[in-house]
This record gives sequence, C-alpha cells and structure tokens, in this order.
Amino acid sequence: MTEQEEQLDMVSGTLQNIIFAASDSYFKILSVLVEDSTLTDWQEPEIIVTGTFADVQEGSVYNFYGDLVRHPKYGQQFKAQRYENELPPDENGLIKYLASGQFKGVGPKTAAKIVNSLGLNAIQLILDDPRVLAGMVKPALAQNLYRTLRLNLGLERFFQLGNQYGIGADLAGKLYDQYGDEAEDILVNHPYRFVFEFDGLSFKKIDQIAQKSGFQDNDGERMRAAVYAAMSALTFRQGHTYLTFDQLENATASLLRQPEAQQSGAIQTALDELISAHRVVVDQQRYYPKPLYDAEVTVAQQLKQLLVSPGSFPLNVDQVGQHLVVPDRIELDDKQQQAIQTGLASRLFVLTGGPGTGKTTIIKSMVATWQKLVQVVAQQGSFGTDWLKSQRVRLASPTGRAAKRMTEITGYEASTIHRLLGITDGGEAEFNADNPIAGGLLIVDEASMLDIELAAQLLSALPKDITLIFVGDSDQLPSVGPGNVLADMLASRVIPQVELDTIYRQGRGSSINALAADIKAGYLPQNFAANQGDRASFMVDGPQVPSAIYQVLEAAHKKGYSANEVQILTPMYKSEAGVNALNLMAQELFNPIKPGQKSLQHGQINFRQGDRVLQLENDSERDIYNGDMGQVIAVHYRSDGQGHEDSLVVDFDGKELLYPKKSLNQLTLAYATTVHKAQGNEFRLVIMVLTDQFYIMLNRNLLYTGITRAKEALIMVGNYSAFETAASRAVPQRQTSLVARLQDQTGTTVATKPSSPAPKTKPADKPLVTEAPPVLAGPAGGLNQATLRQASQDPLIGMTGTSPYDFMP
Repeated sequence: MTEQEEQLDMVSGTLQNIIFAASDSYFKILSVLVEDSTLTDWQEPEIIVTGTFADVQEGSVYNFYGDLVRHPKYGQQFKAQRYENELPPDENGLIKYLASGQFKGVGPKTAAKIVNSLGLNAIQLILDDPRVLAGMVKPALAQNLYRTLRLNLGLERFFQLGNQYGIGADLAGKLYDQYGDEAEDILVNHPYRFVFEFDGLSFKKIDQIAQKSGFQDNDGERMRAAVYAAMSALTFRQGHTYLTFDQLENATASLLRQPEAQQSGAIQTALDELISAHRVVVDQQRYYPKPLYDAEVTVAQQLKQLLVSPGSFPLNVDQVGQHLVVPDRIELDDKQQQAIQTGLASRLFVLTGGPGTGKTTIIKSMVATWQKLVQVVAQQGSFGTDWLKSQRVRLASPTGRAAKRMTEITGYEASTIHRLLGITDGGEAEFNADNPIAGGLLIVDEASMLDIELAAQLLSALPKDITLIFVGDSDQLPSVGPGNVLADMLASRVIPQVELDTIYRQGRGSSINALAADIKAGYLPQNFAANQGDRASFMVDGPQVPSAIYQVLEAAHKKGYSANEVQILTPMYKSEAGVNALNLMAQELFNPIKPGQKSLQHGQINFRQGDRVLQLENDSERDIYNGDMGQVIAVHYRSDGQGHEDSLVVDFDGKELLYPKKSLNQLTLAYATTVHKAQGNEFRLVIMVLTDQFYIMLNRNLLYTGITRAKEALIMVGNYSAFETAASRAVPQRQTSLVARLQDQTGTTVATKPSSPAPKTKPADKPLVTEAPPVLAGPAGGLNQATLRQASQDPLIGMTGTSPYDFMP
C-alpha cells in the first residue's frame, strides 16, 4: 500500500440507495448507512458516497476508501477512490448472500450445497473456474451464477487490481468494457498489448504496469511495444504515413530514454518481428504502421478505379455546358466555367482556390447543373424514380459547421463525413465496400482537412459509378491526422483539377483576401502595419498581448458584436497568449457571472449559461464531432428536484444535447481556440494572435488558415517578427507515398511539384505586385499607460486613422 493510500479515510457500511447512476460511465452517487469509519468529523448515521463503482447491490456491505469533501451545493460527501465488497465472514452469512435473490435459481438449499462443498472461498473458486460447480447444480444454473458473480464482483475485483497498478477506476472501467474477463490476465501478464489495442494509456504508464509484473527492460515484448508506440506517436504528431529507419530508431531511443547506439540492434530485431506479425509494413525502406499503409494503398486504388471506370451515364464537357445552370445571374469567368464543365464531365475532380475566388458559387452551380442533367437523361431514357434516387446529390465536409454552410449555399442537405458513413464511436462504419452509400454526385468541401484513414473509409464506401468532386484550399493547414490527401492529389497531376486564382469577393474581406495572397507567396505586404477598411494590426510584446486583446474585445463588445461573432485564434493552449488564458478573459467580458446565474465547475473552467463551448471529442451516436461549436442554453442541478442530474444543455446550431457533469471533459470554452480547431469555420470578426513564444508552431499555412477564417474583419495582435516568420516559413513536409502510388497506379510519371513559391492569387482586374517588398522593421512602441488611456476612447488601442469598425454595420 502506498503512502497516499495509507492516508485515505475509510467508510464501511450498508448501501441503502443508489441515488444516481450515469448511463455513459460507472459513476454513481450512493446513500450509505455508516457502520464503521475513520472520519473524525462525521457523526451522522448516513453519508453520501460518490465515485466509480461496478454493479453495486442495495443491501450489501462495502468498504469505501477516499476523502471527505465539501460540494459547493450539496455539502459534505465522501469521494471514494476505491472500494471493496465486504463479503460475509462465515459460512452462514455466505449461504444467505447466495440465497438473497441476486442469483436466479439459487435458493437456500442450493446455496448451502455450494458452500458446504467449496467452503468460504466458494465465490473466488467459482470466479476462477465455474467448472467447480459441476455435479452440484445444472450447467445452465452454474453459468448463470458465474455470469452474475462476474457482473457483480468481477469488475469490482478488476477495480481493486487496477488500483494496485496505479490505474484509476474510470480507466479500469474502460479496460473492462473492452476486454471483459480477459482484462485481468492482460493487465498482469500481457500489459504491452494495450499499446496495440487500447487508446488511453501512454507507453510510459504501460511500462510502469509491466515493471510491476516483473518485465525486464530487454524483454522482447517491451521492445516491440516501444517501437510501435514511437512509430504511432511520431506519424500522428508530424502527419507522416511512414518513417525512415533512422527516424524510428531515434524516436524509440528517445521514448526509452536510452542512446540509439545501445538500442540499435534490439530496435531492428523488434521491427523485424513487428513486420512478421503484420503490425508494420516495410516498402522501399519506408516503415508504415499497418493501418496507415492499408489506408494509403486503398485511397490510391479507389481513386484509380474512379479515374478509369465509366459513370452511370456518360457526359462530356459540351453536354455539361449545354445544360449549365448559373445561380443568381452570376457571370462566370472562363476558368470557373471550365471547372464546372470539367468537374461534372469527369468521374473524379479536384477544385481548389483561395478565399473569394468563387468556390461556393461553383459548388452551387454544380449541384443545380447536375440536377438538370439527371432530369434530361431520365426523360431521354425513360428512367423511373429509383434511378433518379440513385443519382441524388450528396454533400459532405469534415466539420459540422462547414456542412451547415454547404446546406445554406446549395439548399441541399449536407452532413459530416462521419455521419454520411455512419461511423460509430468505435470507428466502425455502417457504409463500406459491401454496403455503399447511394448517390450519383458527391461533393466533399474543406478537403484539406481529410486525413488518409478517413479518406480510405470514404472512398471504400462509394458506389463504383459515382462522380466525386473534392473542393478545398491546399494552402490551408493539412489534416490533423496523418496524410496530406488534398495536396497529394493535386501534386500527382493525374487527377483532373482546376485552381481558381482570381479574387471576386471584393468589398468586405477584400483586403483580407489580398493579404492571404501575399502570405501564400511567402511574405508580408508593405501595408501590413497600416490599417485597412477591414483589417488592422496591433504589434506588441508577448506579455502585453492579453491586455491588448482585452481592449479589442471590449471595443467589439461595445460596438454590439456578440460572442458568437468574434473569434480569437492562437496556435497553442498554454502561456498568457494561449487558448486557456484568453478563453477565461473573454468569458469574463462576454459572459460575466451574474447573481442567480447557474454554472457548473469542471477543472479550471466554470461553465455558465450563455457560454460559447467547443466539442473536443467525436460522438457519432449524437452526431457531434471534434471542433463543433455551440452555446450553453441551460444548467440543471440535481437539487432542482426535476429529475435532472448536474448537467449542461448545449445548443449546436439547433440541436440540443445534454452533458452530465461526468461528460464535461468533452467540452471547453470556445471564445478562443486554436487555428486547427477553427478550420472549416468562418467568423464575422477574427482576432489572430501570434507571438515569438509560439515559434515552433509558426508557418505559412497556419497564418493563412487563421486570417482566412475572417468573413468581414481581421485584427492581428502580437509580435511583428512572429507574423513575418510565419509568412516566410513553409509548412513542414509530410512524408507520404500517395503521390507516387497515384502516378504508379495510373501508369503516369510527371514532374514533381515545383519548390518555388506558388503564384499569388490576383484580384479581378487588379493584379498584385509580384515582387516581394523589402523586409520592414516592426512598428515601434508598445503598450503603455498612454496607449492604454487612449484605448478607453479608441476601440483599437491607439490606432490612428480609419478603423475596421467604421466599415461594419
């Protein structure tokens, strides 16, 4: 027993009532009649006990170990860290326990027969091997008794075992849910299996568990797990689908905290064994985790199939042009018309372009034109309703917000890719190669966010005759997960594609679009520090950033902007200019606590009614996904007496979801967020924060993605040098083989993508300067008492001249 465990208090007593049991975890609130206790400041006959418990039974006696805590609303409670089922100490008590009615078919006579034969260890013997009941009871009764004991006591025993290995009850419950009766054997004898099969345990923690079970540092099982853990972590962190041996060797040695030279032979042996076990694939000295290799091969094969297979009805460019539907009487330029005609006449097509170049207009026109073409073909061929349904338009995007925008643009229902495929929380998809989705045209927006595994799932679930169009901006950040699908499709040059390079969205956002084009080319424009009609920059040192942002937020708030219209973007979570600190600051400004306002505390966050919140996990069962934003519209307390537990109700664009307190780890505040989390969304006003302390994260794609989230106004806050570094630094290259696979799959060899900067996107009838301006020195001065005083009158803290707010309604 550890020193910490020795310091825990104990409460022993009879469970009187289960007040609350969470439906999505093992968390429960119990009412316990106290029979014994080490508590010095508790004299009441009953106590409320909270914690993670198995299928505890009312009327049974338990020992609880934990601490007496004070709940802000419900007063003192005993928070249990672990517990034990206090089984009867004698044979008579054990007979009564087995005959208590918990075990169907076991009466006093049968219970006595079992106890007289097996003794006081009867329950443990049955749990270890139910065959000990042979000859005493019928096989069906023996199995039922065993299953009920496992349900009642098996998980409790695993909780106790997990506690010995330093695993909390919540995590132990998840392990038991996944492995059932195997969980105990795996934990004790094969803990390194968790590296390959279970998300939620780090290699360091698994290694500690294994050491308690007697595993040696040079154990082969340990080395294989270390190599695979290092490979998985590095591919995910850097977005690669494969590693070189040197990269893998360095990553493994770093994970084991030992020099490469001492581990090189063992790493190579472990890698060879992983290859033999089909957990790793080696191809041309490139080492892939098997799931990423399979996904990349699948994507290449499926894309090839689309390129060479005929569609459900043949179309050429002229036919599409003949029936072209242009919405809202918009005049298309030649390239936009080419994109629509080529896209619908091809089985596979990629449309790319920056903000304001007309991608949304083309999506709307493609949908309308496809619908007209389908009607024409149906009339000519006398096809019926079933055929028309098979040619329906499907629209999808990686994020819920982007899908909603597609629906608003086209008038057709769009969904997340996860929802389209029916992907469950376990990762399984309802639709796949054996059960493809229905549709004749699929348009996938925000395709830069598509990682290799999700792309493989999507492509595998498509009918063979579908027309597939990817739409995205390849200069945005690549996907969070491994792969670089959109960029690789474009770089392969084997897939029909059109890049839109003329900016049409002038007026609001025009200066922002021009800035994006300069950043895309690798530099900041000469007018970066000068206020424009729709953007402004405020360059201060890192420690001054929070004060500067507060003044900007305060000005926007006074101007009438709601919290939903303003978004702070920053690269990282920690530091005074990070997401966590800025969220708390913005919350106090936009939603300060008011008398009588309901709230729920979770960790460092006090969630309040009216707060903007962000979903942190995929929850396919409720059709809500990582990155979705909503608003807290209600806070429920158990003490309200309306049958609710402590919980929040969050409105996600009209969909109201309940979050019990135990599930609040799925949410965080959304006033500030990372650029990655904001991808796929747009906001009326964006405050983009970059400082030199974020140096490791700074790159061109990050800055470009951040500023292009602004629909109407952009304010940039931070160090000039940080913005300059970001604009000049290309995004780190991802190691993938998709380009080579696509070129090989199609029998085509083309020149690689040029390494020089891409040509800048030009506004209509107003070409941009093509030469980079001289490097400018950062604006002089900083935030001081004078500028702060001025800030109370000037909404943009000492900025002179035109303010972006003057151009907003």
